[in-house]
Amino acid sequence: MPAAPVPGDTLPIVGLGAGAHAKSLLEAIRSAGRFEVVGLVDDDPERAGADVLGFPVLGPESLERLQADGVAHAFAGVGGIGDASGRRTVFERLGRAGFELPPIVHASAVVSPSARLGRGVHLLAAAVVNASVEVGDDVIVNTGAIVEHDCRLAPHAHVAPGARLAGGVTVGEGAHVGIGAVVIEDVRIGAGALVAAGAVVVRDVPDGARVAGVPARPMT
Repeated sequence: MPAAPVPGDTLPIVGLGAGAHAKSLLEAIRSAGRFEVVGLVDDDPERAGADVLGFPVLGPESLERLQADGVAHAFAGVGGIGDASGRRTVFERLGRAGFELPPIVHASAVVSPSARLGRGVHLLAAAVVNASVEVGDDVIVNTGAIVEHDCRLAPHAHVAPGARLAGGVTVGEGAHVGIGAVVIEDVRIGAGALVAAGAVVVRDVPDGARVAGVPARPMT
């Protein structure tokens, strides 16, 4: 069993899922210097022995073994566009297994001291999370996205690269705000809704709705 870390040491962490989103997380973890990734566990045994950015892909039986060896921290290495169910399943599986799910914050991200981050949050390169923002469990604020003051992001939501949320926006559970989209002040994006890439949202989006365009309208 590994020796207990001393101040300044990195902590071992394992990822569950070895897809494309895992690459961004590996870069974020490496940039911050708090954790050392021991591997990525994938449920497909045929992927065992491969690597992602030099980090080994391990078989599904490895998760329990690593935990027994003292690896207490984990992250969900799964993204998803418009459907958060896969990421949510992985997040909940790790939680049930007893792993700690720390926020993964790229060193170049800007996070207000007054912002509150839930478990397993992913804040990627050049993301901005401003004053009094609440970021729920398992939320992704992707590369270069801006979340302005007083926004509320419910669990499992995804703010895609380059998206912009003005002050006071609410994003519901499992909703997806697409790449480059803009949401004006105090608008609510409903649970499970999808805002298409490049849309400009000027009014509330109902739960489960799909909107696109400038200004955003229901997709047909």
